[in-house]
Amino acid sequence: MKKKVLLGLAISLLFLYLAFRNVDFASMLEALQGVNYWWLLPGIGFMFISLAIRAYRWGYFIRPLREVPFRKLYSAMMIGYMANNVFPLRLGEVMRAYVIGRSANISKTSSFATILVERIIDVISLVVILGITIFFGEFPDYIQKAGWLIFTFAVSMVLFIILLMEKTRATLRFVWILSSPFPTRIKKSINRLLRKFLAGFEVFRQTSQYFTIIMQSISLWLLYAGIIYVTFIAFDIEPAHSSLFVASLVLLVMISIGIMIPSSPGFVGTYHLLCKEGLALFGVGANEAISFAIVLHILNYIPITLVGFYYFWKENLHFKDALAEKEVVEQEIAKSADLRPLPEQVDKE
Repeated sequence: MKKKVLLGLAISLLFLYLAFRNVDFASMLEALQGVNYWWLLPGIGFMFISLAIRAYRWGYFIRPLREVPFRKLYSAMMIGYMANNVFPLRLGEVMRAYVIGRSANISKTSSFATILVERIIDVISLVVILGITIFFGEFPDYIQKAGWLIFTFAVSMVLFIILLMEKTRATLRFVWILSSPFPTRIKKSINRLLRKFLAGFEVFRQTSQYFTIIMQSISLWLLYAGIIYVTFIAFDIEPAHSSLFVASLVLLVMISIGIMIPSSPGFVGTYHLLCKEGLALFGVGANEAISFAIVLHILNYIPITLVGFYYFWKENLHFKDALAEKEVVEQEIAKSADLRPLPEQVDKE
């Protein structure tokens, strides 16, 4: 655990250095002083509307397990987001599973599976946005090629997930054969990961609200883009060779990639560098870009963390218990995955 924490800290420090190395701090402060901060208020509104929609959407995933009131869903979700901002090791998802499991009397493994499905759908939605922005935007050739490569890979993954759900035994057996050159330990790890995917999508398969979930997912990403959009206005930035809307979508994709990179709590460093590099695509200078990244990060960090702490206190949780629960939940998830037979065992049944 300590090694992972130190690795995340080292990655954040490296990305912070890369983000700030060409910045003139006097010019950065000047850019910060010129911001019309009133424009950030709609951004905060967009953020909490998106969080409410996300909680409602999570309710559809959890409904096959149990009907859970919105209040409990929202509380667990905000605690999870706060935990990602404050605790190391991406504790948020595990904390969220623990809190909803405790408050709604749902198994931690099942609740974690619903969160896994949510993340997969988010990634798929993000890649769709990437394809749309590449189609409508004007970017250098290497960015377009990289974007289409990622888009093609994501479509392939979606098709693979569909096959995994509809033709489970055949797909698991096929993956087992493909991984035959690797040691058995690695093959079992791959298979265990696939079984975790299956556990999550079993819940998704039991809901009939597909259209509602899709519309909620689209609304979420549009609201996230809206937060970036009003930040552009606050800084009075006109993106080169693009509309504000397309630039907001591109920056959303870049920041989301930054958040996926392992780092210290709150995605410090990775968030800032990817935001800065995304703005550079639209001709924004380093000083103004890093100022933009700082403001946008704070805008997303402070309100969520404060509300999350409120619910953390209201649920009577403790920091040491949170860290202990991470190991407990992860052990339960691993144990549940181990209960499913390997492909070679399936063939013998």
